[in-house]
Amino acid sequence: MKLSKQLKSSKPLIVLTIVLLTLTTATSYAQSLQNWQFGLKAGANIFKLTGRSFDGKTHFGFNGGAYGEYKISNQWGIQPELLYSLVQSQTSADFNSIFGGVSYQNISLNYISVPVFLTFKPVPELSIMVGPQYDFLAAQTTHLYPQHPDTKAFSTSDFSIAFGGQLNLNKVKIGLRYVIGLVNVNGYNADSDQWKIHGLQAYLGFRIK
Repeated sequence: MKLSKQLKSSKPLIVLTIVLLTLTTATSYAQSLQNWQFGLKAGANIFKLTGRSFDGKTHFGFNGGAYGEYKISNQWGIQPELLYSLVQSQTSADFNSIFGGVSYQNISLNYISVPVFLTFKPVPELSIMVGPQYDFLAAQTTHLYPQHPDTKAFSTSDFSIAFGGQLNLNKVKIGLRYVIGLVNVNGYNADSDQWKIHGLQAYLGFRIK
């Protein structure tokens, strides 16, 4: 009976505690959302594949997707992105002599890219950005090796470092960054030739929140 009376008497306190915790959590969540911005972006890739297997020229592709921007302070922030990215190139004359593959073949690599940037704003209109980027290869040009038609030439993932600048013009963002591939993406014979992806990305973004 005493325990029952104690529970009944403390019931308002329990309810009040739950309400306060709920309000605190909701307020914290709302404040966290206020620090986030979200938007869409699209642009051009000006990339090249290095190694004797390719022509050594830059080729145009494109990129597009969504970004988020989390404000840590007035100057510092984090900007993660989820992008579709097309990288294009062409095999060189040496591709046949190295691998017995098809020379002068156009190459298309379709990546799902996840860069995460640390941003610094010396002024609100300019962001200086640097960070890692993980790329998952969703599709690639096949039939590069006539003797092994089902063999895929490129590894399924890549890892890069990217850096650059971004203009913040109200809801519009204009950016230019350089991407340096750190991983050999030769998925056929990695020891015979080092394939890495380097190049520029230019983009236009629009903030929707």
